[in-house]
Amino acid sequence: MASVTQSLRAISSLGGIIHRFSQLSVSTKLLKSPLQSTSPIVLTQLRSNFHTSSSRHDLMEFFDRKEVWGHSSILVGRPWRKDELRLKSNQDLHKLWYVLLKERNMLLTMEAEYKRRQELFPNPERIEKVEESMENLQDVVTERDNAISLLENGEPVDKGGYYVQDFLGRTVYRRRIEYAIPPNMNKMYRLLYPRVFRKQNMKYLALYREKIAKKRYAAHMRAKERNKKLIAKFPHLEGKLEEPTFKEPEVV
Repeated sequence: MASVTQSLRAISSLGGIIHRFSQLSVSTKLLKSPLQSTSPIVLTQLRSNFHTSSSRHDLMEFFDRKEVWGHSSILVGRPWRKDELRLKSNQDLHKLWYVLLKERNMLLTMEAEYKRRQELFPNPERIEKVEESMENLQDVVTERDNAISLLENGEPVDKGGYYVQDFLGRTVYRRRIEYAIPPNMNKMYRLLYPRVFRKQNMKYLALYREKIAKKRYAAHMRAKERNKKLIAKFPHLEGKLEEPTFKEPEVV
């Protein structure tokens, strides 16, 4: 009799454990796929956690507002300044970058559409203002990256560049960027920038310098003749035009 009661107790406890595991599995399913729940309360709570702007997801995102279509001028503001961007957080700068990128794409699309219709694009300086804002934003982000890199590594992120001699003997400027292959294993790099310069290329280097000197002298003479024609046509410009100066090519 005692063995029967013990077995019944074990069965009842096992049933309780199974029931708890079934509840746990149901709750995990709800956590994994909350959108499958038919309860409107759950959906309302999920929607309240997201804060987004009005999304349209159609081709009208590439065009300006319909209220300004056909207007000869549109009121626009000035570009973002660096002092203003430095006061913003990284998250705000990230959002602002995509806002400016979207605005630039829209303006370029509108400009192409106006050209296709052979009409005058209103306020084309808007594109320049957006691009200036994007450049200022990039400069601010670079400043912050350099500051963090100086604190952590002791050197800026943008390491600039260096001068190297190519296979023709010219001294060229190369920016420091990362490569998957080191220079001593890169065949193309070793061909373009050899460590040892051949003396046979000296005559070609002299001809190259002479070619640069001729081009600079020709540009100098064209500018001088243009100034003479302008002074002959407009005498009041005499003394106001800058005299073109000829610079000898630097010996490399």
